[in-house]
Amino acid sequence: MAICTDARNERSRAAIERLGGRIEGVLRNHRPSAGHSTVAGTPRDTAAYSIIDTEWPAVRDRLEARLHG
Repeated sequence: MAICTDARNERSRAAIERLGGRIEGVLRNHRPSAGHSTVAGTPRDTAAYSIIDTEWPAVRDRLEARLHG
C-alpha cells in the first residue's frame, strides 16, 4: 500500500509513521500545491510511504486498537 502526503505536513507524516508506514522517499516538485494561499498551484514535494503485506497484520492491529480503545 502506498500513502502520500505533502512533505510539509508534519501532522500527516507523523500519523502515517505512527500507523507503521515507512518512508520510501520524497518526490520533489511532484504536484501543485492545493489551497487558497499565495502559493496555491506552485510545485510541492510529496512524501511517499509504504506498508508491505508482511507489515500489514501489525498495522491492522494498531488501527483496530485505536478504533476500539
